[in-house]
Amino acid sequence: MRLNSRPQTRFREVHGNILTRRTINEFEPQLPSHWERAVERAVEAAMYAPNHKRSEPWRFYLLGSRSIEKVCKLNAEMVASKKGEAAGEKKLKRWLQMPGWIVITCNKSEDGGGGMEDPMSLAREDYAACCCAVQNLCLSLNSQGIGTKWTTGAVNFDERFAEAVGFDNGKEYTVGTIWFGVPAQRPSPPGKKRSLEDVLTRVD
Repeated sequence: MRLNSRPQTRFREVHGNILTRRTINEFEPQLPSHWERAVERAVEAAMYAPNHKRSEPWRFYLLGSRSIEKVCKLNAEMVASKKGEAAGEKKLKRWLQMPGWIVITCNKSEDGGGGMEDPMSLAREDYAACCCAVQNLCLSLNSQGIGTKWTTGAVNFDERFAEAVGFDNGKEYTVGTIWFGVPAQRPSPPGKKRSLEDVLTRVD
């Protein structure tokens, strides 16, 4: 009996997309012509992430030039305060080169539980759901020829960051910033420290 080839085709497409996604550190200066529609599709894919409590805690902020500049200057100021003006200027120049910016936040839970320390809390469930959403978003963009980098530097958690982006940090917190654009170069696959046999345990 001949098996339907379509599931195998879908497997190759999906599996290949997962295995070829990379963290991109260098982007071309211009976004591709289809970038806005690509971002809309990616956010839609993110919204289909696993979400146990169906709380849909994710929020997405697509930054424009003014908000990007505010964030970059804030980060440069923070870097300069610790490492000096030269380091701050270098970081500012580097960050201003990032062509596309999406900030992902998570709604703060009001379930009255033990917060992230409680394994059964809504707060932990929601953060896990948002992380899955980020992966979906990055994979969707990758399938459309757009690379990404998920950043979680200190600036993301400064209260001034929320003001620059435009969200209420009393109600939401940052999961991360996604830089996106056309990869200037695609890194080689990273070497894995552990094999499949190291991480997969079969239990009778």
